Amino acid sequence: METVLLWLGTLALGWAVGVISASLGIGGGILMVPALAIFAGMDPHTAKGTSLFIIMFVAALNSWRLNRRERDKPWGLAGVCACGSMVGAYAGVWFTGLLPGVLVTWIFIALVVFIAFQVLFLKATRVDEGQARRRNRVAALTGLSAGLVAGATGIGGGAVFVPLALLTRAASNRRVVALSNTVMVVTCAAGAAGHLAARKIMNMPWTVGQVNLVVAIPIVLGAQLGARLGIWLNDRLTLPRRKVAMAAILLVIAAAMACRAIG
Repeated sequence: METVLLWLGTLALGWAVGVISASLGIGGGILMVPALAIFAGMDPHTAKGTSLFIIMFVAALNSWRLNRRERDKPWGLAGVCACGSMVGAYAGVWFTGLLPGVLVTWIFIALVVFIAFQVLFLKATRVDEGQARRRNRVAALTGLSAGLVAGATGIGGGAVFVPLALLTRAASNRRVVALSNTVMVVTCAAGAAGHLAARKIMNMPWTVGQVNLVVAIPIVLGAQLGARLGIWLNDRLTLPRRKVAMAAILLVIAAAMACRAIG
């Protein structure tokens, strides 16, 4: 009975993640880590590892959808970025594994607040197709930076990878999301592997290391269902309203996690 309730709850969580992610562009990990900690009662390390494990599958689906109609697939550039992100993700998992859970929570809160202010006050970088250029060293460092953030926080790394890839002109605005999702598959696989091999902290059923396997399926399914409504909402939201809504949700998440960390 408890397993059934857990599945229903996580299916609803996945649906909410799909709606908010597709309508506002907020990465699923930013929503999943606090939700798994607050509603599923996971410790910060297990919430982080489970989030990375789930994002690996979601990013793989997104990568397939975004790249299937493209003639020029980004596999070469993605491979270079992934080499850096793989090292960064594992290093991030290793480093935060040395820290107490409450400090890991505060690292996550700091990143969420940073992203909220970035959404509100920073102008997006514009890169057209002809302006993008491949530089392997810069691409690897971009992947490394995104991987470190992903491994340390469990958010997947897209929030760091996309602005850095645009800033360094590694990809155009039209292609950067597809590239980011492709790299995230490897990033999250490396981070999830680190958590799977880590010392088990909680006794929740179907938990291996610091990854709970049973919640992955309903969250991924729920996210796919919720994305349909999210896309419908996205077409009807103006950019200023979207930015305010994104920042408000992020700050509410940060406040909720801060209250949990203090309490």
